[in-house]
Amino acid sequence: MSSKALSVTVYGGADQIGGNKILLEDRDTRVFLDFGEPFGLKDDFFVDWLQPRDKRTGLKDYFHFDLMPKIRGLYGPDQLEDTDLRYSEPEFDAVFISHMHFDHVMHIKFVDDKIPVHLGSAAERIRQSWEATGGNNVTFGDHEFKSFRTGAKVKVGSLEVEPIHVDHSVPGAYGFVIHTSEGCVAYTGDMRLHGPRSDMTKEFVRRAAEEKPVAMICEGTRVSDADPREDLSEKDVEERAKRLVAGHKKLAIVSFYPKDVDRIRTFRDVARASRRRFVISTKVAHMLQSLKGDKRIDVPDPMADPNMLVYVRSGLARPQAYDKVYLDRLGSSDHIVDASYVAKHQDELIFHTDFMQLAELIDVGPSPGSLFIRSKSEPFEEDDVQEEVLKNWISWFKLDFHQAHASGHASMREIFDTVNRISPKVLIPVHTEHPELFRRCSCPVQPPEARKKISL
Repeated sequence: MSSKALSVTVYGGADQIGGNKILLEDRDTRVFLDFGEPFGLKDDFFVDWLQPRDKRTGLKDYFHFDLMPKIRGLYGPDQLEDTDLRYSEPEFDAVFISHMHFDHVMHIKFVDDKIPVHLGSAAERIRQSWEATGGNNVTFGDHEFKSFRTGAKVKVGSLEVEPIHVDHSVPGAYGFVIHTSEGCVAYTGDMRLHGPRSDMTKEFVRRAAEEKPVAMICEGTRVSDADPREDLSEKDVEERAKRLVAGHKKLAIVSFYPKDVDRIRTFRDVARASRRRFVISTKVAHMLQSLKGDKRIDVPDPMADPNMLVYVRSGLARPQAYDKVYLDRLGSSDHIVDASYVAKHQDELIFHTDFMQLAELIDVGPSPGSLFIRSKSEPFEEDDVQEEVLKNWISWFKLDFHQAHASGHASMREIFDTVNRISPKVLIPVHTEHPELFRRCSCPVQPPEARKKISL
């Protein structure tokens, strides 16, 4: 099967936040832009320990409930073995990953390993660290992973893809300016203009505008008339956290996405200003060490920074290799600590956790009244299960809860300003629950329907 006209088909990311799977076809060239898992994809049929049997039956359960599109020539033979879609040789040329977030990358494990995957140099380092620390639960397949940087031009068939860095809540995030036989197509990936590297996003916007694109595929996470997020910059988060920590004489706990290097630097700086030390997990330490060789990213070294410590978990029956690196040095390095150390030095520390590591608080035993700063997105649903569980933990330990977060996504005003500046001939909104609001922009809008081709 081949396509002779330029077209876009949104298989994931239409009328939903996340899960981008965007097929771009030009003549006989077919590439996917991202291949992620939508948030809540499995919630209607799976929960807790009831999960798809993909390790045993590949895509069978996903196809049964129509959770993944049946596309000939896309998936690997092992993924199709027990399904009604017969395997055929790849009919797609590449997957381009904008950044290493779950909702943009997680489903490439289903894609045929013969199809190469292109991603940023820092994103590739994060991918390797994620696989190394994720155990058997994380795999991205055995593709040929080809890394790029801003300034590169990747030729695939009739397409020339020009990756340009953007600021987001993970390093190695890119937008794409794609040169096709019918003109330029711009894809934003996920981006923001209020982060510490807004200059990178502005460079993407400038470059995309220069090309006068025939189409722009644009994220709209915060496009809503009722966006609950505060408009804080990373510097605002730092200043608020400094004030909060300065007013406490007990343990300070902070929760945020562990791959957000900007936020890691922020709380390292908060620790320095408050004469504390910032305690991170071995998983976070592994990622930072993986990124350390990239001279274009300002990555703190937890084993050398005087304001950082690495926390090792107690009682691991079978420690993973990344844990063992630090466990073996517990007692010999003054940068490696355990729960007993944290428990005894609570007023000297800022302790990082995420939802999956809350159980470490049992060993640490924070004093009642200890500070808890949630430094990630505000909750959207009152009945969110994780939110209720988090509230119970905070109540049980009698923690003093505060919010301080700078979003990884541009505000609605910033998105609309960006669209108007680039001024595409047609706008395709993705990664949004409110595509209709994009009609306020000054260009024609084509809201995508899931799995339906848009001819350009």
